[in-house]
Amino acid sequence: MNKEPDRLSFGTVSLVTQGEHKFYTTTIPSEVLARSCVAISREENNIDGFQRVLDRKRAQDIADYIDNGLGTVPSSIVLSSQDDADLIYDSKRKSISFKDIPQAFLILDGQHRVYGFALAKKTLRVPVVIYDNLNKREESRLFIDINSKQKGVPSELLLDIKKMAEYENDAEATMRIIFDRFKDDPSTVLYGKLSPSKKVVGKITRTVFNSAVGPLVKLFKSMSDDEVYEIFKAYYQAIYDSVYDAKGSGLEFFQPTVFKATSGFFPAVARRTKDRFGSIYSYDHFSEVLSPVSDKFRPAKIKESKNAYKPLVKHLEECLDSDFHL
Repeated sequence: MNKEPDRLSFGTVSLVTQGEHKFYTTTIPSEVLARSCVAISREENNIDGFQRVLDRKRAQDIADYIDNGLGTVPSSIVLSSQDDADLIYDSKRKSISFKDIPQAFLILDGQHRVYGFALAKKTLRVPVVIYDNLNKREESRLFIDINSKQKGVPSELLLDIKKMAEYENDAEATMRIIFDRFKDDPSTVLYGKLSPSKKVVGKITRTVFNSAVGPLVKLFKSMSDDEVYEIFKAYYQAIYDSVYDAKGSGLEFFQPTVFKATSGFFPAVARRTKDRFGSIYSYDHFSEVLSPVSDKFRPAKIKESKNAYKPLVKHLEECLDSDFHL
């Protein structure tokens, strides 16, 4: 005979009603969630599944965060109790009980946290929201509502406050210093055109700036942050004056795609500058190297590139080539 699964019981449960739905709130040990929850992805089941494929690295980061005792996991895991769990709510004791089985709950939100719990050595008591008696249609609709109507914190804001949280690595610290120098220096072309913590039309966010300039900083590992800043200050001013503004495309220079392309063009310009002038990356030297680009650059290429920056990089590199013909 098959042994009936054990039942687990947890108290201090609240029954909450919101609109047409009712759910329970309580806390459950992370090790229990790890063994009793399941996330079905579309790739695993394209009929019933609606979750994303699990990212092991992301889950491992959560596990390491827990095991290293770095902080807490206060946000609730949102679950849908499955029929086999036989969830029972005791209104007098303010408790719930359910069968201790592997697929007692379907995860509506928090699958990577639960996966991280499974990888972690330590156990935490975790807040949960548990819906009961939902059908697949209701589960999928709740998943859509949770993931479309509840916005996460913008990556720009997270980058902006990392210093305060003392979470920056060396590369992020360097990028913050260079970004802030551009933001605060009225003599640079980027002054007034940077947005550190949110997306603003016509401005370059910290996220875009880091992705565009970050790889270039590695070219000058032996230099100080101030020296690197002066090089990029000279380059961006020179290419703005010599190419974009000269061709009537000054405003487009601050579009994310154009800024990424301009940054992606930097290594070719830097090599040509070093060949001609040594490691003296000044505004005048950049301007002289960029003179053939000024003559041959076609502003229409900006619109043709749309949201893809690499075609614009290619065009700029072709303009730099003395053998390039329109």
